Amino acid sequence: MDFKTAMAAARAEAESRQRKKRRDKEEKSEKKRSRSGEDMGLEAFDPVNYVAKERAETASMWLVLFFSICVSFLMRFGIMPSMNHGDSVLWLLPLLSVFLIPSIHRVIMPDSFVELYTKGTWFKASFLHIFTWLAITMLLVNPPFGDIGAPEVANQWTVVVIDENENYSFPLEGPGTVIENGQVKQLEIFMNSSNSNRIYLLFGIRDNYDVNNVDINMTMNGEKILPNIETYNNLTEADNNSTWENNVVESNRVEDVGYAVELENLTAGFWEFKLTLSESGIPWENISEEYIWTLRVSNS
Repeated sequence: MDFKTAMAAARAEAESRQRKKRRDKEEKSEKKRSRSGEDMGLEAFDPVNYVAKERAETASMWLVLFFSICVSFLMRFGIMPSMNHGDSVLWLLPLLSVFLIPSIHRVIMPDSFVELYTKGTWFKASFLHIFTWLAITMLLVNPPFGDIGAPEVANQWTVVVIDENENYSFPLEGPGTVIENGQVKQLEIFMNSSNSNRIYLLFGIRDNYDVNNVDINMTMNGEKILPNIETYNNLTEADNNSTWENNVVESNRVEDVGYAVELENLTAGFWEFKLTLSESGIPWENISEEYIWTLRVSNS
């Protein structure tokens, strides 16, 4: 075999190997494109198993909803009436009840459903239980089904001074005014020499259910005084151009109710007022914080 023939044979063999290599590559690529999900490491879609799992998850959802509603009603009507406002057990027990969810599923659900449940099922069921319990509880403890909100002072308190000429004045921004955290803590008034001024203390209260059922416990230097609505209404009607009324009740809050009490036999010095609001709420008694106000009486 001469040299020329040998070179031609070698070239033909190289071209044959290249063609075979390209053909193998194309076949491999085609095979990869035609591979099933199982060949690529993915789980094959099984419509029967998918439907069974969806039914199991739906049944689990309804079971958790029913369980959460039962827990909410048990807490509201069974446990809350015997507990005190603010006890941590009122929220701790419902939260700990999430650990009962897997056991309840195993007891109630058929085995064909239970074997389809995973850790993800318990995770979703726990969140569904917590948020359902919160929603139902908020519904049951607020009007008209319940009332656990304590009454409160609507706005600011003030003092109205009426002189012998029936002129009205109020010292909300006088020199002796003390304000802490946006709330008036002390006011100052000046008495004339004849001590002929009539002095009234005014404030407003509000409640989320029925303000007429609120009990007012108020003292002046330890002596009990009795504010009432009638006195406030009389002052409001008499002073049609009053600028103090909006400081007591807010005009856009129809549930605000004003109260007033006449302060008799005042002398120069400091007078401390303590106010507590309470009501027979549902399911327990609601008591407000203690409001402490000071009135400084000075001689003019």
